[in-house]
Amino acid sequence: MAIKTFIFENNASKEKRHSQIQSALREYTGIDSAEVLYTSKGKPYIKGVPHDIYISVTTADEVMVAAFSSKPIGIDGEHMARFENGTVEKRPDYVALADRFFTSDEAEYVRDGADGERFAQIWVRKEAYAKYTGEGLSSFSSFSVTDGIKLFNKINGVPVKKLNVVFPGSSEYLFIVCGEED
Repeated sequence: MAIKTFIFENNASKEKRHSQIQSALREYTGIDSAEVLYTSKGKPYIKGVPHDIYISVTTADEVMVAAFSSKPIGIDGEHMARFENGTVEKRPDYVALADRFFTSDEAEYVRDGADGERFAQIWVRKEAYAKYTGEGLSSFSSFSVTDGIKLFNKINGVPVKKLNVVFPGSSEYLFIVCGEED
């Protein structure tokens, strides 16, 4: 199976989000007994299917995307309006954040653009890869998604690509998926 994504309106209710993800899993597998469970750290996994199925979920403001694959997968997304430069008083210091959480090449990439968009481009790639590996945010300093000039299309040999999803207002969002297609 290829990577399959399902797009939902993000819901404040944890139960509603779980129900939506559960419905997507059943549609993806065709197996009514398939079940989404969660590790103690909140990472979703699949039970009740005869073969490996992997899941990754991201929420970005009003949107939730669930991705399924027969190979490990990670997805992350952001509503890009959060990263617009805005007024100086309200704008986060993206360079300082990059210096703190990113590799030196990644911080350089943000610094050269000095804007939130470059920060977001790196953040979603790093988070998608961290979800792919299951290592979480603590692994951010152990890998880079850029050489300081351009963004990589692979991280440690794993493909990373922009996910084109279509819904009203989708052009305001950036979604990145990390994983191998079948």
